Amino acid sequence: MDGFAGTYMHTSSVQYVSELSSHLPLEHIVTWFHREDGRDALEPPVEAAGLLVQGCSVVICTYKRAESLGRLLDSLLAQRRKPHQLIIVDASPDEGTEQVVRKCPHIDYLADKLLYFRVSGSLKGLTRQRNFALRWVTGDLITFFDDDIILLPDCLRNMENTHRLLGDQVIGVGAFIQNQDLSWFLTLLWRIHLLLRMVPALQPGRYYRSGISTSWSLLPPTEELVEGDWLPGCAMMWKTVVAREVGFYDCFYGYAKGEDLDFSLRARRKGKLVMAGAARVLHLTDPDGRPDSFRLGYMEIYNKYHIHQRAILDLTPRDTAWFIYAWTLETLLLTRHFLLPSRWVSTFSQMTGRLKAAYDIMRGR
Repeated sequence: MDGFAGTYMHTSSVQYVSELSSHLPLEHIVTWFHREDGRDALEPPVEAAGLLVQGCSVVICTYKRAESLGRLLDSLLAQRRKPHQLIIVDASPDEGTEQVVRKCPHIDYLADKLLYFRVSGSLKGLTRQRNFALRWVTGDLITFFDDDIILLPDCLRNMENTHRLLGDQVIGVGAFIQNQDLSWFLTLLWRIHLLLRMVPALQPGRYYRSGISTSWSLLPPTEELVEGDWLPGCAMMWKTVVAREVGFYDCFYGYAKGEDLDFSLRARRKGKLVMAGAARVLHLTDPDGRPDSFRLGYMEIYNKYHIHQRAILDLTPRDTAWFIYAWTLETLLLTRHFLLPSRWVSTFSQMTGRLKAAYDIMRGR
């Protein structure tokens, strides 16, 4: 490969390849290729919390979104707060994403240290990729960004400053999604949820015993800190010690819808979660790498049911009945999409996926 020098060695369970651009120091980019069995040959450099240094580690898990990742890296370069560490865990089947990383302008300014991993097999999937990245984190704060996020000016600094200012009072800080849907129709839809008693209130970022979480899009733009029960998985910063202890539920594999909610609800038992209104991102939803409508509908019920069972420690039969009531109505509300002929097929497929999930749950699967 022109312009790259590399080393190559074999171990019992992994091939290790370090291919580095000529102008970067040896320790700056490390590329690992894991076999299909997903086993590690070498232990990560940091396993004990006592070895963490003060600094922010940024983790980006990606899958077949080379163009989106490029936009995110550009916005990261523009941040005034340089991350202590950047870890990219790529599950793409080709080298497109890797080439975007290699060709990123001023790549040596992205972070003090950059680790790039190509994974496959049992390490593939958002929750598994994030758990893998957690083992390599060296900063006391860890930030997870989706690959279709763009950081607005000073986003990273505002998130980190919130952690430093509040100290042990908070364990997680979220970034405000500036381009989230604030339409009158969305507001009306949530008011219908309230009217039908699917939720008891419309506080943004809350999780109710009905198994429905209110959207952060209900929060109007603000510079304040707002406490919630969960943080949006596309842009959130955690204390590394807590993130490692809680871990992502890797039974939610693949696209893993609801993994951020599950993680947040388990983590908040250890401290407060806040949305930092001054830390802002754009979420340019990328359709690549997302499941089809049937699979999406299936996860909307199956994953949310298991989150409900795990998150509420004093769960009662009334809570389960409320969950069934709320999500039955939520599914019926999808019929609004039949007003648009272009959405008939996807909506029917999504509803079918939800019914299949309910059937599997009743069978104890």
